[in-house]
Amino acid sequence: MKALSPDRLREICEAGETAAREHVLSKLDRKLVRSLEIEVTAETGNQTTFNVGISLELEPGIETDLDELTDGASEAALSAIDKLMKRKKRA
Repeated sequence: MKALSPDRLREICEAGETAAREHVLSKLDRKLVRSLEIEVTAETGNQTTFNVGISLELEPGIETDLDELTDGASEAALSAIDKLMKRKKRA
């Protein structure tokens, strides 16, 4: 398979970031989120590997399972990336 261009890698990473952000904000009101940082990176070599890092801070007193929420957001990001990569393989 042909290597992905830097622009295509950026596009795929941005799609993953958007999916993670949408996941978090579908579970929490934006006003309850003090900070949300999402980093999606790609490592290229024999194959391309994507990594998702999420840092989430909520307003004090909000009770939710942050690990479950960030794991779900990471899964949403990787799912979106996987769909784009499968589309690339078919093209």
